[in-house]
Amino acid sequence: MLRKLQQVFHPTTVEEAVTMAQTTPNACYLGGGAWVVAQGNPHLEAAVDLQGLGLGKIESDIESVRVGAMVTLQQLMDDAATGPLADGLLATAAGYTQSRTLREQGTVGGTLMVAGPADPLTTALLVLDADVRYADPGSHTAPFTSFVAYRDRLIRTRVLLIELLVKRPTARSAATFEVVGRSPKDKPIICVAAYVAVNEGLPAEVRIAVGGVDTHPLRLLKTEHLLKGQLLTVSRIETALAPVLAELHPVADFLATAEYRLEMMQVLTRRAVLAAWERARRG
Repeated sequence: MLRKLQQVFHPTTVEEAVTMAQTTPNACYLGGGAWVVAQGNPHLEAAVDLQGLGLGKIESDIESVRVGAMVTLQQLMDDAATGPLADGLLATAAGYTQSRTLREQGTVGGTLMVAGPADPLTTALLVLDADVRYADPGSHTAPFTSFVAYRDRLIRTRVLLIELLVKRPTARSAATFEVVGRSPKDKPIICVAAYVAVNEGLPAEVRIAVGGVDTHPLRLLKTEHLLKGQLLTVSRIETALAPVLAELHPVADFLATAEYRLEMMQVLTRRAVLAAWERARRG
């Protein structure tokens, strides 16, 4: 329970919200509230309500889609712009993030800020051409990969995530998402997202992100480099995965051993990359 919560601020601008959060001891942002209430921080004394900042919109044009930080996970799945985007990659990932009830409440921004090592939405966004815009309190834009790498630092300084900017994939490309969990509807133990773009019959671009095998979801950059421009086969993917295995640091817990996590990551990566490759070649 939030036993010490005494104040709830209602800012009308992003700059005002960030200033309140950064200058008030033991304060946090309050979006959908799912994580704040569930965590029950006994030291929390103030909350900055984000409902009045207009961050709950999804806007799109020919080149990109902009997703406000206060968009709920269910909105992300149901919206005509984001639901089918990148072969439904974001919608599929959001579906694994929470139950339907919590997806109606939880926001995209909140989900990304508190994401765990196997977070499916973070994993999916890593393979898309996406940026994040955040306030500190001035507005800044950064690649999503940089956001993931420095997220802990951003949390400590209480920046506010404003929106995602996702560029539409090219015509001859495909994205896939593979997971393994305790049940088909459960949160992933391991998840893999893959994106392949084809040019003249070969993969001109390969992006692979994995969740559940390190402290946070991450891109397999060395594997991507080895696969780019090559005919993709099971053996070639296995060879390209070898250099990154020693760099991963999976943690054993009640869900899976470290060895199981690495093994399943390889299985899902082969499956995801080949599925994206075949779909992209078919156009």
